[in-house]
Amino acid sequence: MTRLGIGFCFGIVLTALLLCEPLPNRAKMHGVALSGTVSSVDEARKSFAVRNSAGKETRLIWTNATTVTGGKVVAGAKVTLRYLDKDGKHIATSIVIGEPAEARTATPAATPASR
Repeated sequence: MTRLGIGFCFGIVLTALLLCEPLPNRAKMHGVALSGTVSSVDEARKSFAVRNSAGKETRLIWTNATTVTGGKVVAGAKVTLRYLDKDGKHIATSIVIGEPAEARTATPAATPASR
């Protein structure tokens, strides 16, 4: 009977610990996705701003760990990126220059004219 009581108490304590542990924030773990047009770049501060399709501008910074593919971050470039929030700043983790993949494939294929 004592083993059963100890096991039961251990199970309750373990359950309480698991329920009290906060779940990780998915945005912090995996980053936030953002697509838009680069509106400004400040090379000296390693920062840039991206305006999305709704017109909202987001200010970001990049680090030596940021991966950039498809070209250079310049004003007017279309970008798709992921960023993390740390110390009140949006830190870009990956930047892809060019139209997003879904935008490139969303154009309808030419269809033959019907008679």
